[in-house]
Amino acid sequence: MDPNIAKAPDLTKAELLGKLFTERPACGDRGRSLDLAARVTWMINCSSYRQSSNLLEHGSYYTPWNKDVTFSQFLRDVFPQPDHPNIEDIKENLRAAKLKKYARLTFRPTDDLRNHLRLDRKAAVVEIFHHTAFLKEQLRLTKDQPQNLSTPELIKIGALPPTLALEALNSIQKILFPLTDPKSKELLLSPTSTSTCNFDTDILLHDSISIRNPNEQDVRYHHFGTRLGDLYQELVNPTPRGFQKWFERKSSARFVMMAAVAGVIFAIFLGLLTLGLGGFQAYVEYVAWKHPVNPASTA
Repeated sequence: MDPNIAKAPDLTKAELLGKLFTERPACGDRGRSLDLAARVTWMINCSSYRQSSNLLEHGSYYTPWNKDVTFSQFLRDVFPQPDHPNIEDIKENLRAAKLKKYARLTFRPTDDLRNHLRLDRKAAVVEIFHHTAFLKEQLRLTKDQPQNLSTPELIKIGALPPTLALEALNSIQKILFPLTDPKSKELLLSPTSTSTCNFDTDILLHDSISIRNPNEQDVRYHHFGTRLGDLYQELVNPTPRGFQKWFERKSSARFVMMAAVAGVIFAIFLGLLTLGLGGFQAYVEYVAWKHPVNPASTA
């Protein structure tokens, strides 16, 4: 736990930097060192420094921890709780095996909790915050604490909001990869093997009693419900890719109009051709009528 942030969760970033570096003005490197301390402690990327060009291309710009914002406010900003429909009726359809089979999605580990369940539709990739051991430890920190602790009070003990940790853990072990579902569990065997080590092997261990209070067995997905809804929409209406994408692009309004114009031109051509053939046939009949052939003369 970073003691400087934990001791003063209600100080802005600029005030923290001024308190830590009293001899010299706080420069960019010192700001990044504070971002790194927060990232190590809470597994959250607080900086916009060196953001991936792919994220910027797809409009997924990270909100950095700005100097005029306290860390507690930063947490509330990056993990909002927007209104969204209840996902209880669609949870069974969000298993990883179904998403892979019907939506052609793959799963990629991330070390940044902000990226959990982020869907890249173009690449057909879902990012999974795979450090379940970290999430369980966060829940152990708050298990015996009062249930109404504020965000600054939680930061002082080095803990994330328990609802956030619960949602992240449940979305992995109860929705995407339920350990009771053989097909979903099988998807985890390869990325957690010793040869790949992509996912934390703790993800295969289900631990409930030691980390949860009795009222925390079932949670509502306030933080990650929107992203779970995005996965469901991708399942029922998959983003076109490959030949399907090419066909849809060729079926756009512009190409439909072009096809309609080409059809009209072809119809006009056929009409002119039919008219020409009809005229030629009429001419042949006129000549035959004008100059009849006498059978007797030919004999």
